[in-house]
Formats: sequence, structure tokens, C-alpha cells
Amino acid sequence: MKPIGIGRYSTGQKRCQICEIFLKWDGLWCPCCGYRLRTRPRNSKFKAELRTSNEIDKAKSLGVYEHSPIQAHQKHIAHKRKY
Repeated sequence: MKPIGIGRYSTGQKRCQICEIFLKWDGLWCPCCGYRLRTRPRNSKFKAELRTSNEIDKAKSLGVYEHSPIQAHQKHIAHKRKY
């Protein structure tokens, strides 16, 4: 099932390009075809979202959470547009 409001890769799902499905699987290889599973998105928009959510999770775990998730994402996008 696709998670609502958060990305598939953020929740730990992986994609098999051969079977064309997303799996919740611990290994790096597809259990049906043996092909390597994709663990990160290819699209730059979704890469940025995943990177932002990972930074937020890291800040939460360190207790250095200064901004709301929306502010952190907006700051990341604004910084990226400057360069």
C-alpha cells in the first residue's frame, strides 16, 4: 500500500524495476526475480523530499530540531534555487 502524505522510500519500501512493484523487504535483492532493489528515488523532486525528511529525522534524533518540517523543506528548496 502507498503511504499517504509521505514517500514510499521514506517508509522503507523498495522498488523492483523488473517486477514493477514496491516491496517492504529487508534485503537488497528482489525475492521473486533476484534483481537489485531500488532504495532511492530517481526523480530530483522526490530526491529532495527524501533528503529533507532524512535531515529532519536526523535533527529530531539529535534534539536539534529548530524548524517545523515545512519550514525546513522551504529552506532547503530556497537554498537550492540560489545555486
